[in-house]
Amino acid sequence: MIREQKKEGRRRAIIHAAEALIRETGSTNFSMVELGQRAGLSTATTYNLIGSKATVLYLLLNRCMDRVDMGGLLPRGRKDPFEHVFQAADIAVDIYTSDPNFYRPLMRFLLGVPDPVHRPAFMKRAYRYWRIVVQGLVDGGYVRDGLEASDLARDFQVFFAGSIDFWVHDELDGPQFQAQIRHGMALRLLALGVEPVNDRLLRKIKSARRAMKQVLVFDDDTVTVKEPTPIKK
Repeated sequence: MIREQKKEGRRRAIIHAAEALIRETGSTNFSMVELGQRAGLSTATTYNLIGSKATVLYLLLNRCMDRVDMGGLLPRGRKDPFEHVFQAADIAVDIYTSDPNFYRPLMRFLLGVPDPVHRPAFMKRAYRYWRIVVQGLVDGGYVRDGLEASDLARDFQVFFAGSIDFWVHDELDGPQFQAQIRHGMALRLLALGVEPVNDRLLRKIKSARRAMKQVLVFDDDTVTVKEPTPIKK
């Protein structure tokens, strides 16, 4: 028991050391040797207690998410489940953009690194968040027959995970990231075909588009449609 407690204390020291190094350097370019030294442990002990650098950083990400009471942050009232989606999306954006010097380098590293244990745990956490968010739409009868809450939750999760890549690589700033998420969420909700809210969703799309104007237009934003080549019989 005491031995396990000591091991857990050393694991926490490694994770805290990784967070401190990211915050001090603004990057994840430290080595496992540097990480072990910062934690007061040998490199071999660091590897034995946790594993690779990717594992350490995924553990760190999950620990950081543990500090956030996602359920407590979500709006309690669901009188308007459509607005609930946008409020929840803003919360998710704020978690990252409130601490960009930490989350950007951390996510920049993790987005390209697989982990068989801790990445799935993080992705399940994200899915559960969006699954709670869409329940109001289901309860209100706004989800068409044939669709399930899991369809919406998974799509929201995938969309958010793809959009955060632009923010992580400094292609979107905080307000633009928020606008991108609101734009995509409104498009998805528009697809539900709930006539009374369609005008409101279109206004949100237009507002988000204005906020992202400079990032929506590329150097060549024209598309030429060519006539299809006839298929030879």
